[in-house]
Amino acid sequence: MKRLWLVLLISCTPPLPVATEADAQRAHVELAQLNAGRDLLVKKCSACHDTPTPGQRSARDWPRQVAEMQQRSGIDATQRALIEQFLVVMATK
Repeated sequence: MKRLWLVLLISCTPPLPVATEADAQRAHVELAQLNAGRDLLVKKCSACHDTPTPGQRSARDWPRQVAEMQQRSGIDATQRALIEQFLVVMATK
């Protein structure tokens, strides 16, 4: 029964999108920056909870949410900017 719940839970969680060159061009940023933000999001955020997906909030709401989590997650300003950029760009996709 536990295994069934785990399968259902995993299948309900949307996958974290992978940024493309088109996303980078649309946002006028380097693809490497978007990928770095995605990697940090997975590494830092999933240490304490499920990794958030960009579609969970609007692009307008992500900066405030990331700011609230910055101190708890131990990320610096550069890491915060990369994570925020990834979430904002991919939320508007």
